Order: sequence, then C-alpha cells, then structure tokens
Amino acid sequence: MTVNCTTARRHCTRLASLSLAVLILANHSFAADGLDRLALEKLKQTHTVRESLKKQIQAPPRQGPLKEYRANLHVHSHLSHDSRGKIEEIVAAAKKAGTHILLFTEHPAPHYDFFKQGHQGLRDGVLLIPGAETAGLLAYPSESLGDFGNDTREVAALVRRKGGLAFLCHLEERMNLEVPGLTGVEIYNIHAIFKKQKRLLEALKNPLWIVQAAGRIREYPQEAYSAIHEYPADYLGRWDELCQRAPHTGVTANDAHQNVGMRVQWAGGNSVVLQDALGKKIAQVSATLLKPFVPLPANPKEGDELFRVQLDGYEYALRHAGTHLLMKDLTREEAWRALEKGQAFAGFDWIADTTGFDFHLQGKNGRVEMGDRVAWEKGLKLLGRAPLPGEWRVLRDGKVVHEGKGRALEIAILQPGVYRAEVWLEVAGEKMIWILSNPIYVKESRSGGGGI
Repeated sequence: MTVNCTTARRHCTRLASLSLAVLILANHSFAADGLDRLALEKLKQTHTVRESLKKQIQAPPRQGPLKEYRANLHVHSHLSHDSRGKIEEIVAAAKKAGTHILLFTEHPAPHYDFFKQGHQGLRDGVLLIPGAETAGLLAYPSESLGDFGNDTREVAALVRRKGGLAFLCHLEERMNLEVPGLTGVEIYNIHAIFKKQKRLLEALKNPLWIVQAAGRIREYPQEAYSAIHEYPADYLGRWDELCQRAPHTGVTANDAHQNVGMRVQWAGGNSVVLQDALGKKIAQVSATLLKPFVPLPANPKEGDELFRVQLDGYEYALRHAGTHLLMKDLTREEAWRALEKGQAFAGFDWIADTTGFDFHLQGKNGRVEMGDRVAWEKGLKLLGRAPLPGEWRVLRDGKVVHEGKGRALEIAILQPGVYRAEVWLEVAGEKMIWILSNPIYVKESRSGGGGI
C-alpha cells in the first residue's frame, strides 16, 4: 500500500502500511490490535510456536487426481509505479515462500500494456501470470484489453467476455457493490486489516521508530510482518452472502510491493537524509538524533548509506498467506480452471505450512471437491484433514453448524446449503485463523432450490 504525500509528516503517515506495524516498541497489550504482538517477548514466543508447529506437521498424500500448487495473487513488480521489484528477486522470494504460481496485478499506465509486457510463462519453476489491479478488481485477462475505463462492472464484463478472471478486491471500499459475473472476491486483504489498527495508525508518526525497531525486524522478520494478522469477519460475511446467490471463488490478497522501508544517507554538515524504500526523500534531520541507534562513521562522505531496513520483503509478504489451488499440472490453463471452479483454499502459511489440507464431500457418486455443486441426498458426508490438529468450524450459509478438534473432520450433511470449513490454531496464547476452505454447494434435489 502507498499513499501519495508531499510533506515529511504526511510521508511518515504513508509509511503506515501493513509492514510498518513493526516499528512500534510495544509494551502494552490492546485487544484486537497488533501493538502487543510487536513486543520483543511476544515476537520470541510466536517464533518458538512456529518452530514447534513445523516439527509436528503431517501431510499425507492428496487423494484423487488433483495436485496442490500454492499461488499468490495481488503481486506488484517494477512495472507498477509504486514498486521497484525485479522479477528475479520476486521469483527467488516465491521459491523461498513455497509458491508455485505468481499472479501479478500491476497498476496500469499509458506507457505499457500490462498483459503484453507483463510477466508470464514458467521461470525457474514458478508460473507467472500477468494481470492488473484496476477499477476495484484483480483482473486477469486472457489477452490484451486495449483501452478500458474505470467502471468496475464494465471492466469485469470486458475481462470475462475475453475469457479472463475477475475478482473484486479491497471489499472494505465497496462492500455493497453488486458486480454480475465475477469469478470471485478477495476473502482476506492484509491492507484492509491494517486500516482497522487505529492505535498503530495514530502511533506511526515518527520515522525514527524504524531505526529503533530495526533489530527486532531483522531478527524476527516474518513474525513482525504478520503481527496484525486477524480473522477477516467483514470480508467473509460478504463472501458468504454472495455465495448463496452464485458461486464465488475466495482468494487471498498479498498486495506485495516491497516498497516500505527506510534508508539513511549522510548529507554533510552533521545532517542525514531519510529516504523511503523507493528512494524518495522523507526528511533531513540532525545526525545527533540517530546516534543512540545508528553507528556513525568517523569521516562519512556525502551520500554514504548509514542505515537500511526493508519492512515488507517479498519473501515475508508472499509467505504470509497463499491461495492453494487443486490442479492436474502446473499450467496457466489449469490455474484458470481451478480458480474458475473454486477448487482452492486459503492458507496462512506464515503460521505453519497448510500444504495437504483437504476438504471434500463424499456421496454415492464419489468425491466432490471444493467449488463443486451437488444435489442433496441422504448419506452425504463432509470430510476434512489438516496437517496439524486444530479447531474446526463448519459453516452453512455463513452460520457455524459444527465445531470440533483434531486433524480430521467427518460430519453428515442433513440439508442443502453452502458449506465451507475453517481451521484455527493457538499461537502464543491467541487463537488465529489458519485455513479457510472454499465452499461446496449442496443444492436442493429438485428444481427451485435457490441461487446456487
């Protein structure tokens, strides 16, 4: 996330993106706020839990003909005005995060065609798919769109007519917008969650906090980046409403830019220049202010870099959350099919790797995957499996109808509805959402059974 600012103070507010939460020297605990998770002791506890969970993971081979591939949607590179990310470093970060597919969402501009000049094809084992963040959509066309406007419905219709995928994004800005024919919606957007962190937003006024917190950022980069993770109740509520009318694939949004951080350069005359991660000047201040936190060389030269910290590195942004797709093989066509059908789940892999999660329905005719529709009949069962024991919740039409604990789930389906599953884990004394399945649509056995 970026906000255009011209003054130093407004630019400090710009730094208040999801990753800048790591700046706070938190010594207080506030409910539903990320401040307490940024205390050094809390970061240590979270790291210890993550390491312990890693050793407990058991992921049996997936049943059925489909394989699992991890994807990241809502990713920006140097093609966007607010990122400098080179494709080589993004692909390298994706491999470290366990990602197989990168679906880019560049900001369109007159000087380039985001589809024709976008990143695509297989690169070092990672599948690249070009797209754009435009008109309130994550737009993934199958060909160049040419000239297009900024009306959400019109752009969505254009993308869909050309055989592409369209997901409504940043739901907090358009929660009641009705867009026919969507592929789906974002069901988690960390930027939207950050905007609710009022205490953080109020506290992030002084860029010196970056310097103060740099040590813990570098020691616990993933825990710090993910400190504001929480359950996206508003997004999920809207998604549940939409799915009762028509299938909507739910995807996570990483909004990865690698554009939040700080550099300090010597300016001469006992002053230093503070720059953001894009090289834009924030302010020029006395070097004396930094002496308690940044070692100053004896004879610095003008332009010497004294300090650098990156708060939203691609590796940590991509690992934070992923959309796991069920595909036959690693091709764009199969990614398209999985996203179109909703054969996917959201995994918050920063907590623990969600690879191997399974949620399906078993009936007389065999296995029914996430995203599929089936007529209700007696004997239907929902079956689930997670790589770690957790708290399961099964929701029907947005309401919890079953809760249980363990690695496995098995419940009978007694009536039609839209069924999805959640798995929660305890992390450093807090219950956190870990997995969100896409729904299975169980319709009436006769016609007239509703919108699905």
